[in-house]
Amino acid sequence: MEEVGEDELQLRGGGGDTKGESGKRMWEVFPGKNLICCRGRCITGPDPSIFIFNLVLTFAALGLFYAFIAIRLHPIVIVIGFILHGISFYFLLRAAFTDPGILRRRKKPSSDEEGDPPTAIVNGKTVQLSYCHTCSIYRPPKCKHCRTCDNCVEEFDHHCPWVMNCVAKRNYRYFVGFVASISLLCIYVCACSIAIVVISVTGDQQPAGVILCAIILILFTGCLGITLCGFACFHCGLIAQGITTNEYIKGRADGGSSKTGCTGCMKNCYDVYCTDLPKPDLNLMAPADVEMKNRGGSDEKMGDVESGDGGEKDDEIS
Repeated sequence: MEEVGEDELQLRGGGGDTKGESGKRMWEVFPGKNLICCRGRCITGPDPSIFIFNLVLTFAALGLFYAFIAIRLHPIVIVIGFILHGISFYFLLRAAFTDPGILRRRKKPSSDEEGDPPTAIVNGKTVQLSYCHTCSIYRPPKCKHCRTCDNCVEEFDHHCPWVMNCVAKRNYRYFVGFVASISLLCIYVCACSIAIVVISVTGDQQPAGVILCAIILILFTGCLGITLCGFACFHCGLIAQGITTNEYIKGRADGGSSKTGCTGCMKNCYDVYCTDLPKPDLNLMAPADVEMKNRGGSDEKMGDVESGDGGEKDDEIS
């Protein structure tokens, strides 16, 4: 088995000697900043603090709802609340712990770095590819190097601290599902809280603590629900156009068209929601030396790339 040299791999955290570590799995020597769980089966971002705060805030609000509001209305209210909560929690975990589309790094810088950068044809438009000096690869169209996770991510949308992960090709559907389901949950809790206040005002007097809890939930879930509904509609609009948040911001910043990926609303929605989840480019459970031999996987994704100068450069936001 081939020995993996120190110049080819680095341990997470920057310490340790990788020489003679050919028996290790890729998750043990992964060079990015991500947190890796379950021996390489799950990967997420480097900072869990906001994610944990998100969970605590959500469960606290729903605890108040179930204890003071839902129990005073009807058992079906509790059942619907649990269903919506379970759906949103499922999408949150999938968005947080799914590989977003991390591309493999090269062992060493590309020999073509000093030459003319390659170009790709995207919907009939020539796009000049950008070189990533950290990953030593030419980034495919829609790809961006996330400085938070320190990886090039395919079809990068944005890095979301609330789900503790990059939102990109492989977990975008789960992120949109989470935003949509938590929006519905907020609206549902707000409506039930309003119902308690109305019931109390119209005759069936409720305890002061219940009314106070209902008012807090109305203000919290009402503001959050309106914000998240707008956010969900924004992402649905991006999906219909076939663009990412990163492309949308670039289009506004440089005055260019942000509709470079639009191939029809229905097809774009189908591609996001109905196609099979793409296989990850990086296999964290594979032997490290085998995965290192197969590195530079982004080249396999650019069959339409052709060398040459000119074309419109795909400037990345950094």
